[in-house]
Amino acid sequence: MLDAIKAAHIPIQDACEGHLGCGTCGVYLDKKTYKRIPRATKAEETLLDQVPNPKPTSRLSCAVKLSTMLEGATVRIPPFNKNVLSESDILVSEEKKKCGQR
Repeated sequence: MLDAIKAAHIPIQDACEGHLGCGTCGVYLDKKTYKRIPRATKAEETLLDQVPNPKPTSRLSCAVKLSTMLEGATVRIPPFNKNVLSESDILVSEEKKKCGQR
């Protein structure tokens, strides 16, 4: 999905260049599409736990393969996204989890 978004010249971050290593290419999918496509892998879930403003239908666009299951999908790019590989970002996120925040 990431390549299709970039090919359409839609601005999206991809710090790891689509290698499932940073979390910057996050998108929000509509509920029907989210339920229809294969589930996120453990690696993707770990990164999604670190992204700002996650939603129940968040996915990393580099992890979603283009297929007919995406036909009619509504995909939204979050208002901002940042590289979650920064150690300080991960530490802040871990502290929020300890306090019960997300």
